Amino acid sequence: MVSKKARIISIVMILAIIGALVGVMVIRKANSSSASESTGTSSSGSGSSVTGSSGGDSTGSSGGTGTVSKKKKTKTSSDSTSGSSSITSDPTSGGSLLPSLSIWSFNQLTCVNSDFQSSQGKYSGDNIKNVPWVNVLGNHDYGGASYICSDDDGLAKCSSADDLVKALSNKFAWQSDYTSPNDNRWVLKDHFYVYSIEDKDSGVSIDIFNVDAGDASTHGAQQTCCQCYGYAEGSDKKCKNVARGDKLCCGGDTDMYDACVDKFTEWSDDSRKQLAKEVAASTATWKIVNSHYSPYAHYDEAGMKKWFDILDGSGVQLWMNGHTHGENHDYSSTYKIHFVDNGAGGGIQKESASGIPEYASADVEALWVYGGHEYGFMSVEASEEWLKLQYHTADDSWSFEESFKSTTKGGVATKHCWYIPVDGGEGKEC
Repeated sequence: MVSKKARIISIVMILAIIGALVGVMVIRKANSSSASESTGTSSSGSGSSVTGSSGGDSTGSSGGTGTVSKKKKTKTSSDSTSGSSSITSDPTSGGSLLPSLSIWSFNQLTCVNSDFQSSQGKYSGDNIKNVPWVNVLGNHDYGGASYICSDDDGLAKCSSADDLVKALSNKFAWQSDYTSPNDNRWVLKDHFYVYSIEDKDSGVSIDIFNVDAGDASTHGAQQTCCQCYGYAEGSDKKCKNVARGDKLCCGGDTDMYDACVDKFTEWSDDSRKQLAKEVAASTATWKIVNSHYSPYAHYDEAGMKKWFDILDGSGVQLWMNGHTHGENHDYSSTYKIHFVDNGAGGGIQKESASGIPEYASADVEALWVYGGHEYGFMSVEASEEWLKLQYHTADDSWSFEESFKSTTKGGVATKHCWYIPVDGGEGKEC
């Protein structure tokens, strides 16, 4: 028998920035489902289901056909357009694929409004303009490696530790408090929060645990707090080996640097604490962590252990992150969790996907990695027994030119498809 299929389809969309990416869970409303967000236990809200990135044909759409144990998946199709995509089937059982968004480090509230206005206009197609974007922030949203503070002329040196910490908090507040058009679709409730989706007809539900992982070892608090690109005027060479106490790291002010690192550590410690509590209380069919960073590829061994201690026995089946401008799919049989890099969304650069550090290799293995020469997106489709994970990119019918108006638009190629079982097992290829 075919299990009931939830009318829930989701993708994590990654906001592309040079050297960093911000994870976003994209969700579409539908009459048969409900969605809510909270900093604790979730409650029901308005109806929603989930969709994702740029358009394509029926063989490459996020609701394409596939079977596991003779379980047939619903087929859907979508058309490719330059700025928006149209869905030709019921949007609660399929969806088109949404392009990625570029957001730079904000220095003033007016810059935030300007950047958001630009992105809101870009993603205004009828099939996506009311889709909530569930966000976590990354290093460039806090400053990247440039100055964190600002004055009337733009980014500027911080005058004290208090000013620096206040500037960090302002950068979060400006993005968290933003009220967007199209049903206020921008969602960033806190440094940690839960966004819940439920299909009432099938009973299938998803809890998305959004975490602040700003204390990551790679391009995390250390690089952001040093602000070397500010002090060295953007010199990559001068900033390669800068560390606490160096003149090009917070101007040599260790008190200022320590206050900054302490703030990121405070936010991440709180995310880990709340994640442990909320995952234990969750009764959702599917538990997904949405993070800017990988818990092992972007952390040293000690930092990795903090996350793995919480994930061990938690029931989380999937961790999705960005930061690295690549795409891959790893699996841990130790913790029964799938880990996905979803960072090649486009806009700036593309690079090799994150590897598995030696200290994580006993617990994590690679299942798939993309070629490293293209933009693309992951999509996730949920049912009672399986998550269908797919990677989509441009197919061979595209012809890219210097001007987008001269570009020949094609369809979508799906280059990775994997069924993840509800018990968090390894699963199988579609």
